[in-house]
Amino acid sequence: MTEPASFTRRRLERLVDGALRSAGALGVLPTPLEALRDVARVRRADPIELLPAGLAPADRMLLGAFWYAERALFVDTGQSEPRRRFTEAHELVHALCPWHEAVLRHDTEDELFRPAREAIEAEANAGAALLIFQGGEFRRRAAAEPPSIPWALRLAAEHGASAHATLHHLVESHADPVALLVAGRFARRDGSLPVWRSVESASFRARFGPARQPGGLAPGSDLHALGEAARTAGTAGAALVLRDRAGRWRRCRAESHYNRHAFLILLAAPRGGAARVAA
Repeated sequence: MTEPASFTRRRLERLVDGALRSAGALGVLPTPLEALRDVARVRRADPIELLPAGLAPADRMLLGAFWYAERALFVDTGQSEPRRRFTEAHELVHALCPWHEAVLRHDTEDELFRPAREAIEAEANAGAALLIFQGGEFRRRAAAEPPSIPWALRLAAEHGASAHATLHHLVESHADPVALLVAGRFARRDGSLPVWRSVESASFRARFGPARQPGGLAPGSDLHALGEAARTAGTAGAALVLRDRAGRWRRCRAESHYNRHAFLILLAAPRGGAARVAA
């Protein structure tokens, strides 16, 4: 996924923090997005209101839109609650960022839930995560326990977010060596499961490098078996070993969660300690 430049992210963090404070929403979970509407000077729009703007939500599978002329925000309520909240947060960021007005466009599923192709959408996605997870507050909350699937699911419930988004944010912000693989649920012709996306904490990248598996999860591999175990159990865990940048083997904990769309595989290594050689 395209990420905003570091200086833009800092600008977004300041903007979101200010909006949360102005709304009295800082530290309130899940983030009361309705309180942010007043700060952003927007109102919720009925789909019929969008027709004069040339939009037809029912025909275009429109998930969300922000109409600057009317300061009106539309969100398709047929989405799941976590996705609805993300869509609304995404549109709120468009409204909060004064530099977005010139390039505002209408958000379809392809733009919201696949890799952002333009910087403005990457900013809106990053800002939406900051609104839902409350920036540095989430980082401090996530650090209260070692990274794990059960802990991520608890955090997801607290923040009104999906397990996928929460795991992504947990990994990005955690100090421990931890990584996330997102693998497809349907096997390819060779029996492997495709890996769609990976994200690593800074300490994981420093110790192990990128977590991505270009060839997918091969049949018979520990990670493939872990994914298949989660297909029936929902969540599964196992101990395994990973080779670090120095070529040494280190014991890690792997957990997989099946969300009916993909396998979310969390890899967590001890923060320190000597390398362990695989038997």
